Amino acid sequence: MIVGRYLGVAATFALVLAGACAGNPVGRECDLGTTPPNPGEIVVASPSLDCVTRTCLGIPVTNPDPPKNFMPLPPTTGLCTAECSTSDDCDRVPESPCISGFTCAIPTGLTAGPYCCKKLCVCKDYIVVPSNGQIPTPAACDASDPMNDCCNLAGRIDDPMYPLCKS
Repeated sequence: MIVGRYLGVAATFALVLAGACAGNPVGRECDLGTTPPNPGEIVVASPSLDCVTRTCLGIPVTNPDPPKNFMPLPPTTGLCTAECSTSDDCDRVPESPCISGFTCAIPTGLTAGPYCCKKLCVCKDYIVVPSNGQIPTPAACDASDPMNDCCNLAGRIDDPMYPLCKS
C-alpha cells in the first residue's frame, strides 16, 4: 500500500515536470553570476543551472515607459531566455516577473561573443517595441556586410575571410 502511494506521487511529479518543460520556458529569474561592468551592458550567462534552456539574459532597462507595477531586477539577476525564430517560440513561465510578455529579437548590443546576432526571447518590459512589433536587426548583424565578423552570421563558418569562425 505504501509502495503504491510512492509510485503514485512519483508518477504525478514526473507528469508535472514533463508539462513544465514543454517548449522554451522563459522568464524565470536567474543568477547572472556577475554584475555588468557598465550598467548599460547586456550579459548572457550560460550555462545557467537556473534555466531549463541553460541561458540567462540580463539587459538594461531602455523602455522610458515600462508597464505599471514593473520592478527592474537587481544587476546580478536576469531572466531565463531561449533562442527563438518568432515570438511564439517564447513560452513565458507563470512565475515570471515579466509583465508584458516576450518578443523574439537580437538584443541591441549583442553583437560580439558566442551569442552575437542570435535571436533570444526578450522581456518587453525592458525595451521599446516599435508599433509594428518588430525589433530592428542591429546593423552589425547584417550578413551582407563583409565587415560584420560575427561567426553566427550566414556564410561565416569556415570562410577564410573570417579566420576565427571555425566549425
